[in-house]
Amino acid sequence: MKEKKIVNKFYLFIVALSVLLNITANEALCDIGNNFQPVSSGRVSSILNMISGKTYANYESVKSWQGEIDATVSVIYFGNDAEKVYKEKINSEEKAPQKIKKQRESTVEFAADIENGSFYANKYHRKPLKYVEPNSGELLKSILVDGYNISIGTPDYKIISDVSAKKGDSLEYTAIKGERASLENCTSCKDDIFDPRNFLLTGQPIWKTFPLVIQFIEIHGSFSVDGRSLRVEERKDGGLTEYRIEIPGLVSPGECLLETMLFSSDNNFNVSSIEVRRADGKPFQKKTWEYIVIDGIYLPQKTTTENYDGENAELVYQRECMFSNQKVNQTIPPETFDISNLQLKDGDLFVDKIENKKFKYNLSTKSLDEISDK
Repeated sequence: MKEKKIVNKFYLFIVALSVLLNITANEALCDIGNNFQPVSSGRVSSILNMISGKTYANYESVKSWQGEIDATVSVIYFGNDAEKVYKEKINSEEKAPQKIKKQRESTVEFAADIENGSFYANKYHRKPLKYVEPNSGELLKSILVDGYNISIGTPDYKIISDVSAKKGDSLEYTAIKGERASLENCTSCKDDIFDPRNFLLTGQPIWKTFPLVIQFIEIHGSFSVDGRSLRVEERKDGGLTEYRIEIPGLVSPGECLLETMLFSSDNNFNVSSIEVRRADGKPFQKKTWEYIVIDGIYLPQKTTTENYDGENAELVYQRECMFSNQKVNQTIPPETFDISNLQLKDGDLFVDKIENKKFKYNLSTKSLDEISDK
């Protein structure tokens, strides 16, 4: 009995964790008609297994990936936070609006050689950073943000090149080389380097979450958390098949979150949408995916994210990403992941934290000249 209790707690923790990972960073996703019908309990495991297998196979099919992402991100501030932004960022002593939206539009050019463990990303602002009064649309401030941020990751190290100073009209960059965090031993390493495959994930990978749910059902006969049960529903329309799956997760005693996922045969059962909501029905997060098929692989063409917070579940974060110029499983030149692709200018600083050395970049020779501490 003691061993079974430990197993129960473990499965509940993993499933709750998968929900939390989905909420850590359109219209209502689940209001898509009433012709969804509950599937029989005997089919639940086979459906979850099928979806797990297809999403995993699609993810693993990506051996290399190149492209661009145009992202529009908005953060909405309320009350005291809005007042602080109004004073410190907009530099106004007047009465602050109740809400202020910060919006940035940026582009990421990326290349990922997954088989060799090498990743490249160049991030820069596409338009000025804007502060807006969301109700009226009034522009409060526009800030031109120069420069870019380049990251390179290999199996052995990472290099981050970013603006370190501004002299007149020119920008100085410093590139810092350090050890790359182990993804196997770190739960927050997704930001260590830019891995575009994260856009194929819902947080905790489906092919890890669903098998745990199946194992729980095999032990207990059903899956429920805090009195709420797993729901698997199906809808068929001609050759189209859709599954709507709701998984409850216990965040803390008495606090339950419900995660509803939609999968469609149109997308080869890669996730189409997710809605995470509180037990009272108020939204916590909404996500959507639109796909393009390249060489048989389903890649995102557009993704959206909305986060909600507070007692009234107010919208606090929005992100829309549009993907273009995508290439998959094509050879990427090794120099893509080389120092020469950091776009350093003559005299820019390069700091090697692994070797504890400093260098100046020599543009004419495209090499690093060590700086003596003497």
